[in-house]
Amino acid sequence: MVTAQDVADLAGVSRTTVSYVINGSNLISEPTKKQVMKAVKKLGYHPNLPARALAGGKMGFIGVAVRIDSSTNIVELYPHLSSIIAETESHNSNVILIPGQEGIEGIEKVTRQATIDGLLLFDIGLKDDRLSSIESMNLPCVMVGTTESTTTLPSVDVDYASIVRQQIDDLIRVGSQEIIFVDNKSSDANYYNFAKAFSIDGPRYCTSRGISSSTRYIENRHWQGIESVTSDIQTWKGRKVGIAIRTPAILDLMTASMRFNNLELGKDIPLVAVCADDFAQAQPTPITNIDPLADACSLTAVNILYSMLSGKEQPQLRTLLTPHLQRRKSTASKCYQ
Repeated sequence: MVTAQDVADLAGVSRTTVSYVINGSNLISEPTKKQVMKAVKKLGYHPNLPARALAGGKMGFIGVAVRIDSSTNIVELYPHLSSIIAETESHNSNVILIPGQEGIEGIEKVTRQATIDGLLLFDIGLKDDRLSSIESMNLPCVMVGTTESTTTLPSVDVDYASIVRQQIDDLIRVGSQEIIFVDNKSSDANYYNFAKAFSIDGPRYCTSRGISSSTRYIENRHWQGIESVTSDIQTWKGRKVGIAIRTPAILDLMTASMRFNNLELGKDIPLVAVCADDFAQAQPTPITNIDPLADACSLTAVNILYSMLSGKEQPQLRTLLTPHLQRRKSTASKCYQ
C-alpha cells in the first residue's frame, strides 16, 4: 500500500509537508503543492482517513444531510448548498452530501468511517427521531430548521411565523377579505415547522384579523394539480381573494393559471410569495415577496459549526433570522378594480 512517506520520497519533501498539502494548509508554497500532488497522482495515494481521525487530526470534510430526490425543489435548495460550499472552501474544507432519505443510517455510516468533522442537518421534523442518535455520536452538529423535540443540538432557522403574518397583513392592506394559502403536500403541515406555520398558524392569524381563509394543496406540481386548486378562480375577484404562496414552484404554476384565466396579477388578484428576491423580481409581473434567506441561514449554520469545531464557546441553542417583505407590483395598490 502506498504511504505518505512514499509520496514524500518521490516529491523530495518531508512527510510533514505531504500532510500539510493533503490537509489544504496555506503554509506550503504553490510550487511545492504542485510537486506533492504530482507525486500523489503518480503513486495513486489515498489518505487513510480513519487512521488520521484516530490520531486526532481533522478530516477536512463537513457532512450535509439533506433530502435530494424527485420531489426536491432545486431552486430552493441551491442557495443553501452554494453558501455552504463557498464557506467550507474558505476553511480549506470540502462537503460530503449525505442523502437525507437514508435517515439516521446514512449519517451513522459516514460517522463509522470517520469521514466527517461535523454535520449540518436539514429537513428537520417537528418530531425528529434522528436527533437523540446524533447526540450520542458526539459529533458536532447544527440543525437547519426547527424541531419541537428536546435536543441539545443548536439550530438556525428563519422566522416562518413572521413571514406568514407579513403575507397576510400586506394582502389585507390592498383590500383582501379572504386569503387562500397554497402549499405543496398536506402531510407536511404535521411534520415541518415551515409548513405548519403556513398551513395551520396562518389561518389562525387570519381569524384574529377578522377575515376568512382556506388552505389548498398542489399534491402534484403540474397543471392537473393547479387546476384542482383553481377550479373556482373566476370567483376570486368578486370574493376579494388574496393569494399567499409558499414556494417558487407553486408561484410559477399560479401565475400561469391566472394568465390563462385572463386575471391580471396586482389588479384583479393580489399575491404575496415566499421566494428569493431575484426570482420575484424576474417574474412577468414583479411579485411582492419575502425572501426566506436561504443563503444567510446556511452561512450562519456553517459558521456556528466551525466555531464548535475550533473549541470556542458553545453557541446558543436557537438562532432565528427574520426576513422582511419587499413590496412589488403584485400588491402595489388596491386590487379588485
